[in-house]
Amino acid sequence: MEALYEFGIRLVQAVQNFSPALDGLMEFFSFLGTIEFYILIVPLFYWTFSASLGMRLLLVLLITDVFGSLLKQLFHQPRPYWLGGVKVLAEESSYGVPSTHASNSLALWVYLAWKEKRGWLWGLATLLILVIGWSRLYLGVHFPHDVVVGWLLGAVVVYAFTRLEARFSTWARESSSTTLLLVGLAGSASILLLGWLVLAAIAGSPDPERWRSFATLARQPDHYFTLSGFLFGSVSGYVLMTRQIPFKPATGWRMRGASYLLGIAILLLIYLGLDAAFALLAADDTPLGYTLRFIRYSTVAFWATYLAPWVFIKLKWVNKTGSLNQ
Repeated sequence: MEALYEFGIRLVQAVQNFSPALDGLMEFFSFLGTIEFYILIVPLFYWTFSASLGMRLLLVLLITDVFGSLLKQLFHQPRPYWLGGVKVLAEESSYGVPSTHASNSLALWVYLAWKEKRGWLWGLATLLILVIGWSRLYLGVHFPHDVVVGWLLGAVVVYAFTRLEARFSTWARESSSTTLLLVGLAGSASILLLGWLVLAAIAGSPDPERWRSFATLARQPDHYFTLSGFLFGSVSGYVLMTRQIPFKPATGWRMRGASYLLGIAILLLIYLGLDAAFALLAADDTPLGYTLRFIRYSTVAFWATYLAPWVFIKLKWVNKTGSLNQ
């Protein structure tokens, strides 16, 4: 591994020769691979194009991020700036390999391009995947192999998802709401269980003293509660939406834009408001803090998948339909 680290650090040093000229641009590209960006972009597809497409994009992201988070802790490998020799242009508290920026961006944009089958979208997907991966090297937070492994993970998830989604969709349409809600709850609990098992598996393998001080938060389970909350809130919201208030996004761009702006404004209010309120009740790394994190992210997801469409329908900004396959 030392030879791989040395090669990676030399490449990062070469890329960082363009610093500080490209610092702002690379920080922007890196933002395009964060959870905050996906919170902004996935509802755009869900509310203004197709709820079914939006839900599939969300599931692809969640599945990819779950496996990426598990592998990060299972491998528990350092980031370049933890070893020294590169500029510290960003800081991360999690382990390095795989890059979830790389895996998540590939999973989202490749799946979208595959689903829509448009040439320009394939070009955009390729560009975004490359610049997001490159930005992580530039900022000094990932080795080249971190990014490559992330891309491989994203590709595997997309391949598996596209092979299984038709079969799963058929099963879901034929299942009761109760069954689907229980599946969502079981999936949410499974994320927490898998996270606990991985943390237990690496408990006896301490990080090297050389970079241990950088990884003091790398073995926290907080992100599993984030993903678990997102899954439970989105599945329960989507099931209730399709069975109670199935809707089609507005046909006009004016109403689509109004729907998105209102929906995202309230979503951000929930996201930021609950973060501030819950911070007053408990620290993040406590049992209560983890529970509140689950509630926060499940609430955000439930607003996006169920409550926002309900509001749009009440305002008569979107169409209600009897079809369950929008």
